[in-house]
Amino acid sequence: MTDSKIFRGQRDRSRIDINDPVDVRYMHHQFPWLSYDQIRDAIRKHGPDRDVVHAVLERTPSASRSKRRSDG
Repeated sequence: MTDSKIFRGQRDRSRIDINDPVDVRYMHHQFPWLSYDQIRDAIRKHGPDRDVVHAVLERTPSASRSKRRSDG
């Protein structure tokens, strides 16, 4: 990842920085039924490629998502 947040290119957009809370928060916004730890574990296991992590998280069982719907 780049040190400067001013200069961002395609390479920066296609990767997730596990140490950047904004990147992890953005992934959590896309997958709110997963915890931050589950998202970080997926990034650690499958690497920082945004497309790969997104595909893995889409296949993650969403039992807690259905539980939240039934609670309301």
